Amino acid sequence: MSKRKVKIIVVAVVVAILVAVLCGAGIANNVTDGMFNANTPTKITKNSTVIGVIESVDDYEAYIFDIDRPGALSVRLDHDDMLDSVKCGYRVTLYKIIEGETREYKELSYFDSFWNDVTASWGETGVSPGTYLVVVDPGTDVLYGEFTLVTTFTASSTFENEVNDTKEEANPLGLGKAVYGSSSKRSEGYDDDWFVFELAQDSCINISFVHDDLTFPKAGWNIKLYNEDDELISDFTSKLTDTLIKTGTIGLKAGVYYIKIENVSEIAETYSLVLGVQKATNHEFELNDTPETATDLPQNIAIGGSLADRLLSLDKDYYKIIVPAEGVVDIIFSHEEIEGDKDGWNIRLLQKQDDGTYLEIMKKISKWNSSGYNLSNMGLSAGEYYIVIDGDSVAYNSTSYTCKWTFTERSDFEVEPNGSMETAKDIQANTYYYGAIISSDVDFDEDYYRFEITEERNVSLELWHEKVTDSSVTWIASIIDENGNVVKSVDSSLNQGLVSTGVMTLKEGTYYIKIETGMYGSELPYYFKLVR
Repeated sequence: MSKRKVKIIVVAVVVAILVAVLCGAGIANNVTDGMFNANTPTKITKNSTVIGVIESVDDYEAYIFDIDRPGALSVRLDHDDMLDSVKCGYRVTLYKIIEGETREYKELSYFDSFWNDVTASWGETGVSPGTYLVVVDPGTDVLYGEFTLVTTFTASSTFENEVNDTKEEANPLGLGKAVYGSSSKRSEGYDDDWFVFELAQDSCINISFVHDDLTFPKAGWNIKLYNEDDELISDFTSKLTDTLIKTGTIGLKAGVYYIKIENVSEIAETYSLVLGVQKATNHEFELNDTPETATDLPQNIAIGGSLADRLLSLDKDYYKIIVPAEGVVDIIFSHEEIEGDKDGWNIRLLQKQDDGTYLEIMKKISKWNSSGYNLSNMGLSAGEYYIVIDGDSVAYNSTSYTCKWTFTERSDFEVEPNGSMETAKDIQANTYYYGAIISSDVDFDEDYYRFEITEERNVSLELWHEKVTDSSVTWIASIIDENGNVVKSVDSSLNQGLVSTGVMTLKEGTYYIKIETGMYGSELPYYFKLVR
């Protein structure tokens, strides 16, 4: 018998022959008719045990059989133990025969059998009805002699069907049902498995990926979720030791989506993939990673969300809110408590500027072991704002959360951003105004107010707040001139209800009131009045 050529360019002519085949060497994935003309394949059944022999370096054995229904195919090679584990005795390759203008042999998988391998296999391969070919070649260290080839087929409607290596070849994925697949080695690299599903309505999905514990804690598979425009929605890695990986809840609009399973380790193991689906009620939808794709969030509506897993980037959930008038906004962010004192979520509030940029007004961090965080008493002007939930620079997780905002119209409250003299809110004398010093990330807010003195006058500044049994200095209230010089200031502790600067004489000009945190911060509301 003549040895067939292993590295073959796809052409419709009889191909040339290589002298030797290197185990693991990169070769073309497809071969065409003519490669087996020198040795007609032996016809076998899908469940067979046959004995073959390799007689020379140029020899090979080929076996052809039909499969009439979907299922899982395994191929095993047995031979005597030659007590040398570093020598490659045989290579076994599985092809699917595709009929067209020329007959094409699509490589599905291969494995090498070493001299001391009494038995060797690649596990299971999902197959669809068609004609298949198994070829046994000499390895780099030719093992002349007899071998036993065993093919085993099990009919299954839940196993992947190769070939599903591309988006166009994706297997349909049932909703809520497990599908089984397997990894395989290819002469040109590793196997990819694609699955497609369609959502008839807006839905929340979750993906579960399960396999046996394979001992080594290195990456085994990457699991990627795409929309039909090839935009990556979520991706995560399952290590060989991860017996179960689950995404959080991912909101998706009605449409067609794809899951790609990338094999990134030299393994041939079976996995199961389950797509859970439920109706979406008040939930975010991916992709909403930018202001332009933000989810609209009406007042007083709690919306659910979660940060989708990403390998090389971070998911951000944007929510667009419209503040109808000057007033006070509260943002309520809540989640299930998770074990661990880690920073888990950033809650940011952005304001759209006239030039199209976005100003961060406030940022909070919610820890894993908290139940959430509220951004309360934020005075805002009418306009377009964005609530952003992300995991940037914190301990990421995909646990579900809810987010809601409320609004109270009032014109006597500070208006953020007012953290500088340039952004100060104009006030009138003898009128009560309200505000709150809100911590942002690791810093505290400052509030500025502006007033005019048209002629020399005696004035005083009074500051009130809720009394708390604590003597810590919490607020400092100052009157500042237009050059930034402090004219007079007063400290207020938590256990003081009312403090005053006392009367001072101010000349004509522009002045500012600055409210800032003292040694200890508090987000309790304060109110003040300029008396003249």
